[in-house]
Amino acid sequence: MNTPLVAVVDDDQRIRELLAAELEDLGAQVLRCRAGEDLLGHRQLAEVRLVLLDWMMPGLDGAATLQALQAQGFPGRVVVVTALCDPDVQRIAAAAGASTTLLKTEALEQLPALLRGTGAGQGPPD
Repeated sequence: MNTPLVAVVDDDQRIRELLAAELEDLGAQVLRCRAGEDLLGHRQLAEVRLVLLDWMMPGLDGAATLQALQAQGFPGRVVVVTALCDPDVQRIAAAAGASTTLLKTEALEQLPALLRGTGAGQGPPD
């Protein structure tokens, strides 16, 4: 069976671990990253199929991480997970290549659909 590799990028360890544990329960392998720099420098980045990316982080924030992923030709989907209910964040994230933006409060319930590639996390076909 092909187990998807998912990266959870969030500077808040509690949120990072909560999302990672749920993803593992759903059968995914998970890379835990504290910041965009950790993700971009990870040796398994090319194998990642889905990134759950926090928007507001110290250092390389969500916007800068998205831009760097796009510049590298990252083939996976990126879902921005944020506490901000801000249409500007959604617009900026979409323009930078995010497949969708979710509020942190909705992220857990959307994980099964994101892993299936359907529902809120459905991106363009590969």
